[in-house]
Amino acid sequence: MSERPFMQLYVSDFVGDTLQLSTEQIGAYMLILMAMWNAGGRLPDDDAKLARVARLSLKRWRAISADLLTFFEREAGEIGHKRLTKELHKALVKSEARAAAGARGGAATALKTKAHAAPNAGVLPRHSPDSRNQNEKASAFSPENAEAFSAHGEQAAALSREKAEPLSRAGNTAPVFPGKKPGWVRPKTHTDAANAIIEEIRSHDRSRTAAGDEGAGRDVLMLPAIRPD
Repeated sequence: MSERPFMQLYVSDFVGDTLQLSTEQIGAYMLILMAMWNAGGRLPDDDAKLARVARLSLKRWRAISADLLTFFEREAGEIGHKRLTKELHKALVKSEARAAAGARGGAATALKTKAHAAPNAGVLPRHSPDSRNQNEKASAFSPENAEAFSAHGEQAAALSREKAEPLSRAGNTAPVFPGKKPGWVRPKTHTDAANAIIEEIRSHDRSRTAAGDEGAGRDVLMLPAIRPD
């Protein structure tokens, strides 16, 4: 496909210059001009090839070509056209100018885009609440946090043991129920309370007996309701 998509045609000049040509000759002339435009301004000076361009038989071409070839310059085995060459040069200059302008525009756009992106290069993307929550959850299960939670658990367990040891040394073997605060002890039952009272009275009686009191030992018998089985 030609790189020159259109050919300038000056209608008034063309009509004035071709008044002596027949319709057939004008058609052949236009076909040769268009082929020459696409070929870059020159065609071979060969009757057989020019006849094919004009879409005529070789015999018919030779019959009408004498008047047509007066419009062309014949040199070094080729034919050219002065006006076509001038217009072709103008079209090439315009095409190169448009290409250069497009390249400059593209470069300017690239620089503008780069300059616009530079100030934003250091701006961190904003995260939605969902992504922040997920990041926090992920960090909570990191190896560092897991180790910290483990150490915290060990400290809590040690603190519970420290609080429980004094109770154990005091002879209190009551179980510590799970879910309660460290050091919480189950309250004594009524039987425990009764036994404690009886033991206290007996201790008092033993002191009275040691002191020679004849009535010692009878206080416990006066409390059958709280006497252990």
